[in-house]
This record gives sequence, C-alpha cells and structure tokens, in this order.
Amino acid sequence: MIMRKRRICINEIRKLGNSEYKVASDEVNKQIEQLKSILKKYDEGGMLIGEAPCTKDMIDVTDRDFAMVNMVSVILIFIIIAVVEQSLSIPFILIAVIELAIFINLGLPHYLGQSLPFIAPICISTIQLGATVDYAILMTTRYKSERVNGNDKAAAARTALATSIPSIIVSGMGMFAATIGVAIYSDIDVIRSMCMLLARGAITSVLTVIFILPALLLLCDKLICKTTLGMKNILKKHSEGMTI
Repeated sequence: MIMRKRRICINEIRKLGNSEYKVASDEVNKQIEQLKSILKKYDEGGMLIGEAPCTKDMIDVTDRDFAMVNMVSVILIFIIIAVVEQSLSIPFILIAVIELAIFINLGLPHYLGQSLPFIAPICISTIQLGATVDYAILMTTRYKSERVNGNDKAAAARTALATSIPSIIVSGMGMFAATIGVAIYSDIDVIRSMCMLLARGAITSVLTVIFILPALLLLCDKLICKTTLGMKNILKKHSEGMTI
C-alpha cells in the first residue's frame, strides 16, 4: 500500500506600516483599533504586531491588576491608620487628603500637554500614598494629642501645624531634590516621566497636608472625637460647659 502525503501550503501575507504617533498615546491606540477593525474584515485570524500594539495589549491586560493593587494599598493604609490612631473616622480623612494630592499630581500632565507611560499612575499612586501618609499621620497624631490634653480645636490645629511643618517640609523637599535632578538630566522617557511625577508629587503632598488637612481636622472635630478611643470625654466636658 502506498501512502501519499498531502502537503499543505500556508501563505502568509505581511504588511509593514509606520505611525507618526508616540507609543501608548491616545492617538496611536485609536489608530490601532481602526487597523484591527480593517484587519478582521479580511482575516479573522490576522494579528497586528509591533511595539505600539504590544504596549496597548499590556495596558489592557494590566489595567485590572493595577486597579486591584491600588485598592489593596488603600485598604492596608486604612487599616494601619485605624490601628495607629485607634479611630474609625481619621483613616477616611487622611486617605481623602492623600488621594486628593495623587489626583492633582496625575491630573496636571493633562493640562500641561504631557503624555505618561502606562505604568506611571500605579507606581506614582502607591509611592506617593506611602510617602504622604507619614506627613498626615504626624500632623494628626499631634492634633489628637493636643485635644486630649484639653486644648480647643483651633489651638490644637495651630500647634499641630507649627510643630509638624518643619519635618514635613524637610521630608518633602528631600524627595523632591532626590528626583528632580534625574527628571531633568535623563534622556529615557519612562525614567524622566516617573521622576518628574515623583518630584511634583512630593510638592503636591506637602502643600495638601499643610493647607487642607488642618481644615478637615477642624471641620470633622466632633466626628473624630466620637469615633476615636480616648477622645469621647472631650465632647462630654463640652456638654457640661467646660472649655475644650
């Protein structure tokens, strides 16, 4: 018996194209979607390959992971603040201030016409979250201590602000000085963008904690006293007519 082998020939058609847009930009991602829709009309199994499509695929795949990492970071920071401050309301206040600083830092590139690497938001949000929480805890701990010692909320806020500002500025300026030089000198786009965000984030965090956090502590003073261990007696003394 003679067995005949059938030879199957697969014809591959390759087309090469160049784009004038930067990788990971909104323009090139839109262009990739248009090219994919054209490609699928002629070949369902066709693939669009290259640096820009690969980067877009990475963005789509890692987007959920980045969101999960950010959520886990916030939850862990919440638990740490709640344990350290022994309060249920203070973690919400501090995380709100920190997230505001991160939001401002990541929102500025849009108005400045700058493009960011897709890994920048998750890296910057976690680093800035960890750095800013130190400033916030420092000021809040002193504010709580002053309130427990019998000072009124305005005096407690002034004392906490006066004693915390030097440490916050030194720490923030240290991070700024360590990153701004790399951001200016480096020719690598990813490194330059990341370091610029870190430098700007340090300034944003310092200003947010100094100017916004004390106002929130004053505004939420009653809530803080009700939900923090060792501070409920402050409201009781106030209801009895004693100075707080």
